[in-house]
Order: sequence, then structure tokens, then C-alpha cells
Amino acid sequence: MGFMEEFKKGLNGDEPGEVCMIAGKSLVCPHCEGNRFYVGEAQLNTAGLTFLGLDWANHSAKVYECCACGHLEWFF
Repeated sequence: MGFMEEFKKGLNGDEPGEVCMIAGKSLVCPHCEGNRFYVGEAQLNTAGLTFLGLDWANHSAKVYECCACGHLEWFF
């Protein structure tokens, strides 16, 4: 999430993050044991497709950022 999105959330009083389930299990941060996460998506670029200008053809992964400590968990 970008700075402006987080700033707007703070102004609106929105509760940060969400409790997430992955493959039927609750996601818990392995570092601080937090259970609230910001959810985003990241593109997994490869050198070959980037060279050819085909970044859009690469796979993407879900990225979960712990609201408490910032630890990242990636799932393909």
C-alpha cells in the first residue's frame, strides 16, 4: 500500500489490515504472531520476458504484510 492510501485510512478511522485464511488455516505472522495483514499483489518478473517487453505475461503473487511488524509473506 502506498503512503496516500494509508493516510486516507488513518483519516477515515478504518481498522488496518484483515484476518486472512490461506488453504483453510489462519495466517499468523511467524515473527510477532500478529494476525492482521495488508494484502497486495506483486508481479514476479523474469529477465527474458522483461527483455521482450512482455512483463504483463509474468505470474503474480499475493503478498501479506503484517500490520504489527511489517513482515512479508508471499504466496504464489
